[in-house]
Amino acid sequence: MEGEKKRMKEVDDFIFSLRLGEPDSFGNLTVFPLYSEYSRVDGYTLLDKAINTKKFIVTEINEAGRVPELKVSNELDTDVLILDGEELVGAKQNRIVNTTIIIGRGREVAIPVSCVEQGRWSYKSNDFRASNACLYAGLRSKKSKSVHENLMACCSYHSDQNEIWNDIREKSMRFSVSSETESMNDIYKSYDKKIEEYEKAFKIHPEQVGFVALIDQRVVGSDIFGMKSVLPKVYNKILRGYILDALDRDKTDEHSVRPDKYVLAGEVKRFLDQAKATKKNSFKSVGEGDDIRFEGGKVNGFALVNRDEIIHLAVFAE
Repeated sequence: MEGEKKRMKEVDDFIFSLRLGEPDSFGNLTVFPLYSEYSRVDGYTLLDKAINTKKFIVTEINEAGRVPELKVSNELDTDVLILDGEELVGAKQNRIVNTTIIIGRGREVAIPVSCVEQGRWSYKSNDFRASNACLYAGLRSKKSKSVHENLMACCSYHSDQNEIWNDIREKSMRFSVSSETESMNDIYKSYDKKIEEYEKAFKIHPEQVGFVALIDQRVVGSDIFGMKSVLPKVYNKILRGYILDALDRDKTDEHSVRPDKYVLAGEVKRFLDQAKATKKNSFKSVGEGDDIRFEGGKVNGFALVNRDEIIHLAVFAE
């Protein structure tokens, strides 16, 4: 119990340490960079690099396969960090990872995933490769809530799969994207050029550890890391999920008056204060460390804590 309280306090202290930088904006998306004096140098290999070594292998759980689980074998001499929402493409159907996980060196782990391609259950390849995108932010928030509910009910990191399929189908319809397999990846491919237009406006700043994203001047969510070296490697991949949601909701009037950046900064600070004040629950991670979950009236999210260090904190607005 004392250990759990300590880990929850570490999350709250980390949130308290965060400082806002000058925002970047394009269209209806605004991003505030975040900084923290608590950040450290990491010792993890990230998913993209790990898979490219051919010593980190992601496959179906067995020959028959099982939708909510994949098998990961880490033959590297470093721990591997897989981020919440990262997409794995190939094998019998594309999946996204249900939470941030550290796969220890030399370990084989069954990881919890969700399907983001409903109309295929046949092998394209024996194993998976990493995609250049994540699950989009709005659905990451819904998934975070359903995972928390399942953890509270039965200590399971499974999501509400039907909710994910339905959300992707509805988004495809709004974007007028036709996909034979109802694949999230096809939405990203169809809007790749528009997403790239947004990406050019958002750059990593020196010492930045995270960001808070606002769409139509309202806070949507944030991703923050306890290690300065991680964000530059994954920024575009995660940001693409926020950009896709911004395109989905783009009703911007070019002649409308934008609020003062100080007003938006106040919204961001209230959002982070709500995350700090929300009651938290601790669960053993699928991999290394502990998964801290929280959900209140206005925010939900999680933090992965390992060896008394914040690895990844994700907070979403309701």
